[in-house]
Amino acid sequence: MAFESPAQDYIESRLNLNALFIPHPENTFRVDTCNGFVLIDRAAALRAGDMIAFQYDGHSMLGKIDHDRITPVEGEAIQGEALEAVIVLGKMCCEVLKVFEPDVPI
Repeated sequence: MAFESPAQDYIESRLNLNALFIPHPENTFRVDTCNGFVLIDRAAALRAGDMIAFQYDGHSMLGKIDHDRITPVEGEAIQGEALEAVIVLGKMCCEVLKVFEPDVPI
């Protein structure tokens, strides 16, 4: 009869970035930005203060949602009747920034 290794108690699972950053894989999509990309979850519940992806006036944007307005990353707050023209795409669940820039000298 063999003894179990004491190390068996300390085995950890591999780091799974999909499980950490993508809670609803079937409802998550990627949006490229000038700084990298963001992952948008269509199934996540929205709360005041969340970063969201939305469409307004034919343009896709990122911004922060509040109770009575959406504040884009760039631009002025959208509020009042203008909110009726906003299509919310989902909650930003992850932002991945690029750090490599091939055109920048070292």
